[in-house]
Formats: sequence, C-alpha cells, structure tokens
Amino acid sequence: MYTVQDSILYSYKNCPIPGGGYVTGFIFHPKSKNALYARTDIGGMYRFDFDKKAWIPLCDSVTGEDPAQTYPLSMALDENDPDKLFFVCGTKKNNYLVISSDRGKSFSDKPLPCQVHGNEVGRSTGERLLFRNGTLWFASQSDGLFRSDDMGESWEKLSVNEEKNLTFLWISPDGRAMLAGTGGDVNSPDGRRRGNTLYQSADCGKSFQPLTAPEGYDSGKCDYIGFVPQKVSFDGRYLYITFCQSGKIAFGGMGAYSCDTGSVFDGRVYRYRIENGSAVFDSDVTPIDPNCGSSERRIKGGYCACECSDGAVYVSTVCREGDDIIYRSFDCGESWEPVLEGLEIGVIDWNVSYMKPEYNGGRSCVHWVSDFKVSPFDESFAVFNTGTGIFYTENLKDKTVRFAPLCSGLEETVHLNVYSPPDGPVHVIDILGDLGGFAFTDVDKQCENSFDDSRGNRYITCLNADFPDKAPYYVVCTPRGNWTGKTKGGVILSYDQCRTWKRLSYPYGFTDEADTALDCIQKPNTDSGWTAVSADSRRIVWTLCYNRVFRSDMTFYTDNEGKDWSRSEFFDPEGKPLSLPCDVRIFSDRIDCEVFYGVTDDYRFFASADKAESFKEIRLNVKIPSGFRIKHEIRAESGISGRLWIANGIDGLYLLEFDKSSFSVNIRNLLSDGDYSRCIGFGKGGNNIPMLFTVGRICGVYGFYRSPDYGLTWHRINSDSQSFGNVSSVCGDPRISGRVYIGTGSRGLLYGDEK
Repeated sequence: MYTVQDSILYSYKNCPIPGGGYVTGFIFHPKSKNALYARTDIGGMYRFDFDKKAWIPLCDSVTGEDPAQTYPLSMALDENDPDKLFFVCGTKKNNYLVISSDRGKSFSDKPLPCQVHGNEVGRSTGERLLFRNGTLWFASQSDGLFRSDDMGESWEKLSVNEEKNLTFLWISPDGRAMLAGTGGDVNSPDGRRRGNTLYQSADCGKSFQPLTAPEGYDSGKCDYIGFVPQKVSFDGRYLYITFCQSGKIAFGGMGAYSCDTGSVFDGRVYRYRIENGSAVFDSDVTPIDPNCGSSERRIKGGYCACECSDGAVYVSTVCREGDDIIYRSFDCGESWEPVLEGLEIGVIDWNVSYMKPEYNGGRSCVHWVSDFKVSPFDESFAVFNTGTGIFYTENLKDKTVRFAPLCSGLEETVHLNVYSPPDGPVHVIDILGDLGGFAFTDVDKQCENSFDDSRGNRYITCLNADFPDKAPYYVVCTPRGNWTGKTKGGVILSYDQCRTWKRLSYPYGFTDEADTALDCIQKPNTDSGWTAVSADSRRIVWTLCYNRVFRSDMTFYTDNEGKDWSRSEFFDPEGKPLSLPCDVRIFSDRIDCEVFYGVTDDYRFFASADKAESFKEIRLNVKIPSGFRIKHEIRAESGISGRLWIANGIDGLYLLEFDKSSFSVNIRNLLSDGDYSRCIGFGKGGNNIPMLFTVGRICGVYGFYRSPDYGLTWHRINSDSQSFGNVSSVCGDPRISGRVYIGTGSRGLLYGDEK
C-alpha cells in the first residue's frame, strides 16, 4: 500500500510561448480606467495589468476534473462596481455562472439551467451575458434567453421567437430597446434557409419582433442561406451590426455561423437608428472589398468585430480569402479606410518569434479577427484578437497605425507530449497543437522558430516525438503540413536537437489504402501519424494516421532514414496475422534496440523483439480499463529495459514488465480503487531510481505528485491555486533534481521547481 507524505512547495512558471490560441472577446470597464478582461476559447479568463503590460490568468485553480472555467463563452461587468466580474462557462456536462467580487482573484460558481461550451461553434460572436441594474441576462447558445434577478440563484426563461441558439444580447443605455441575434435555425422554412436572425424587444424581453436584417441569397457555395448577426456597437446616434453568411460547413450544421466553422462566405455591416425606444434600419454601410467582383457577394469572407469610439467606427473582416482587414470610418460608415491589411497596410512590430512572417509563409499570421475594442479612457489604445493571440495599438487615430502582439502572460496552447532529453542544449521538447513544437534551451525565454523547414516555414500540430536516450540529438517527429501548403506532413528528422529538420520520403507502393493515407497527409492540417526510433538510432518506425486511426497495417520502418521502407506485420497471441487492423501507437524500449512496444486504443499490448519487423500480441493478466479518457499517457522507462508505464486516465497507474527471453509480460496496478493517473513521467531521482511524476488522484485527492520510490510514497507538489486546468503530459528533467514540466491543454507549458 502506498502513502502520501508531506506536500512539497513548488513554484511554477511558463516556458514562454506567448499567445498561441484563440482569444474570443474583450471587455473594458466603462468607468474604471485599469479594468480590461479577455476571454479565450480553451484558456479561461485573463485580466490585463496595465503597469506591467502583461495578462494575469484568472483560472489557474481550475482542475482537470472540472475544467469548465477554462471554456468561457461570455462575460459581463457591473458598470457601478469595477471589482465585479461575471462570466458563463461550461463543458456541457458542468455549466456555471461565475461571479467575482475582487476582479477575478476569487470566484463563486452557480449552476446554469442550460448547456454551455466556450470552444464550440459561435464562440466568437458578441457578448451573450449582460448585467444591468441588478439583473443578469443570458442569451444562451442552447436554450434561448434567460433572466435572473437574484444573481443567478434562479432563472426565468424567456422566448426570442422560440430560437435556442442566440449570438448576442444588447440593451440600449436607457434600457428601452433590447436586441438579440440568433442563428435562425428554429424558424427555418426548409432546413436550409435560416429564419429571422435579428429581433428586438421594447418590453424588457417579454416579447420580440423581427428587425430588418440582410437577406440571404442562394449560392452553390453555401450550405445554409441567411446572414447571422455577429457583433453590435452603439455610438449614441447609430447602432451598427455585423453579419456573416456561412459557406460550406464542415461541422456544426445550421448552428455554424461564425469564423470557426470552416467557412464564411459573405458579410454585411448594417446601420440602425434608435427612434422612440426602438431600432429602425437606416442603411447598408458594408465596406466594398476591391478583390470581390461578384455583384451579390460583397466580400470573400464575412464581417465580425464592431466598435465605436470618439466619432470613429471600426469593423473587421473575418475568414476573408486573403488577409483579414480592420476598417475605420469617420463618417458613420459612409466611407471606410483600412488601417490593417496583411503586411501592406498598417505596421506590425513582431515581438513574438513564431508569429514572424518568415515563419508563416511570408504572410501575416493575423486571422479570425472577431473582436476589436478601444479603451474608453484613451481613444488611441485598442486591442484586437486573432486565432493566435492578442494584438494592440497605441496610435489608433494616426494615419499609419502601428500594431504589435500583446501576449505577455497569455499562454493558451494545447500541449500533447513533453520530453526532456538527458543531454544536449535542449532541456524540454514540447509537442503541441497548431504551432508544431518548440525546443527550449532556456526555459525562461521564447524559442526562436523550432519546428520549421529549410526555408523557415513552420510545421504545425505534431502528435509525438522520439529520440534515443544515448543519442538525444537525433530526434524524429510527426507534424502536419501547414495551412499554406509550404510544408508537408510526415516524419521529420533532426540531427541537432530540433534546430534543423529534414522530411523523410513516403512509403508508397505497399497498399492502395496506405497510398491514399499518404496522399491525405500531404494536404494541409492533416494528422500524419506516430513515430518511434530504436535505442541505437538505427531504425525509425512510422505508423500512419488514417481517418484518425493509427493503423497497425500502415506501420512502416526504415534503416536508412526513408530511402527504403518495409512494412511491419502484426500477429494475434496465437501467431496468426490480425484479421482486422487495430489502432496502435509504437514505443521504443529505451535500452534494447531490438525491442518496441505497441499499445492499442483499448489497451491491447504488442511487443516486438526484431526491431519492429513483427509485433505479436501478448494477453495481459490484468485488464486495463478503456473507454472515454480525458487524458492518458504511455512512456517507456529510461535507464532500464522492459518497463512500460500506462496512465489510463480512468483508474490506476499500470506498470508492464516485458521479459524478452520468454516473450511474456507482467502487469501491476500501482494504485488502488478510486485513484488514477492521467499522466506519467520520469525525472532525476536517487539510488538509481527515477523520480516519478504524475497528475491525477492519489489517496483521494487530485493534484500533481512525485514519488522517489516507484510509487510507495507520494508527495503532492502543487497547491489548490496551481492546477492549470487540463493536463496532457508530464515529464521530469533528468538533469535537474525535482524539476517537472507540465504540458496543459489550456495554460501552455509550465515548469516547476522546489521553492
């Protein structure tokens, strides 16, 4: 039986990858000069520190067992109390109204009467949550409009013409007019054409009437016809609303209407007057895109951000075919001028390495510009969002506007696997979504571009990496090809610990289906597979990913770095070829160059003693539970042969000991009922025993833990305020005693040291 000993105090800092994810909205307090908040799609809430010009994360106490706060959908402020902050968040399973009375230093949660998710379609539209005169209003994405007069203790359900999916709620300063945007799906006449999408109420939400909106039009390039309201802003005289019409939609159905749904086909900007407490359509003030020649289509994309400030109106394009544009108008939308477009109009000071144009196909990385806010106290200071972080300007009113990333403290990257080599200049190799990977030689400094080709173009979303412990400069990795097509997916190889890479050739010609998978891998943003390298660095193994499955029958190996390939064979426990391919990941033994392991998605175990030429299944005497896993991790132990560890994210922590001579395996669960491990890693220990690090529940308490004696005793190494949401991977540093690297799904890559 194991025990938990005294906790060990740790300090945690980010290995800086500023930005990296989608920031979905901003809100300035109208009466407090230094109150600015940002919401993100997966990284929780942030408050801006104006003195340090850095973002302060507000959701670090959120655990991986209930990460709802890391998915905020909308936020609101109390205009009479600058310390009050509200936001709604959820995972659909757990859904909350979150209230803070101290600017986000602490929170209280209250359950919501509907499902919420801040990382699903529609996440980029206007604020759905409002607080006015003691009343909370919530225009949900799943069940219509709600109102609470008791700070969320109870909710009254209202109807916006029975629409369930609302995009924003706006109330006029005098409280007489209320506007609601909707997806128009409930009142669709034919399931393809949206019904009314914009409504207003003159009786505090008791009833709603349709308000004039752009008329959608049919096109062979549009799955759903109709313009959906995105954002709204009021300059005291006119009300401005941006709209998008969807194009071909990859996911989300009619609920897909914003930038993150695969396509935006067209957009509009409409201007309204407020007369006798009601909004009245005034004019179509849509900027005309000079690159769009269609008489109907105004823009190859849509319009989303909308802001009024000091006599100016600002709107942004979103998902434009070409670079997104931020427009400015000084005459209420009668004429527009671009203040930012690509690298041609406006100036961007690139202070974040991976964002530089030379690492992005020679183009600006600015995209998905769906919110733009100007400080109510300084009309020259504005912030806007992108799919990869926050940008700002301090000279908004000038003819030439200078922008720069404003991402210090903002860490919103999804980390898939973390590795720490035993030697060399690199201390941690970080494999992550979208940005590919980073190799940190200094954990307190930004990396220069790490995972790029010989021309500087970044690879994106890697799934794993591997290196021999005895030759840690030799690194293989499986990235996707980037969105521009300037890089291709596959297996890439580095001889210098991730400074430079070469891409291996493809194993064509074995089966038609494998050839099809290889064709797909060469397309942008397609998973390429899983790789491993033998302990002597002589053999590289590659399992292709096809339709999101790591196919055992598409597992190949090479002894000459891709010049020639052979195909691995898989056998069942009786030695017969598998009748059906399985979903398998391959891991190399850290000592024995002839041994590789294969573990399937449902925890069947395969072993190879001939350098991955053949794998045979070995039945386990203890079944490892499988099914839906929040997170899990598999690692072969360094410094010893035959030991594979599995943290399945459901129950237990499993040690598999493989005996090569008898071709058998013994398996033990090191944890008891109710405890579990979702990540496992090794660091520098003592007495020839590695320090084990895990994230999970030990003796009934969730946290980060380390063990010096193979799990007989554990020490908790985080506090309740150091949980950082979902954790995907954990790894100790084999050269620095006590150091641990924490790869999260919401707060970037962190490293921890004993205080």
